[in-house]
Amino acid sequence: MTTQITPAMAYYQPNPAAARKRKIGLAVTGALIGMNAYYLPVKKDAFVQKAFDLTKVDTNTQIASLAKAAKEVEAKDVSTESKMILREMGLSEDVTSITDKCIELDKKITDKKSADNLKINFMENYDAYKKSPSLMDDMSNRAYRTVKKTKMKWGLGIGAAIGLALGLLTSRE
Repeated sequence: MTTQITPAMAYYQPNPAAARKRKIGLAVTGALIGMNAYYLPVKKDAFVQKAFDLTKVDTNTQIASLAKAAKEVEAKDVSTESKMILREMGLSEDVTSITDKCIELDKKITDKKSADNLKINFMENYDAYKKSPSLMDDMSNRAYRTVKKTKMKWGLGIGAAIGLALGLLTSRE
């Protein structure tokens, strides 16, 4: 004759706090392991696209600051900040020259041929950048670091999800 063991007769009652700690521990462990995705190699396509996107953002920021400076020049009330921006770009306090510079900057990122040349430049210099990071200019360095941080964040999220799933599977609740 066999006896059935009911939950009330069990010798071991799982501790809910211990199960919760196990789930959290495995999720954190998975996240830490996933963060190693930071050290995976950066692919050329991802680098080129991120570098172009950052160039586009910077160019649009420059255009916006030049548009603000042009409005100030028209109102004949140019701020010190706008004067510094104009001097840095080699422009005089003239609306025509500011407008021409804005058009030139816009063409740099919107013109198909110019954008392709910019991407080709990033692509050709990628191998040199990878071998010697000291050769990177600011834009390339920011693009490279951004791609690596994105990999780390994805690895962290995926690792945490896998760790949490393992924690749920191993918990006795």
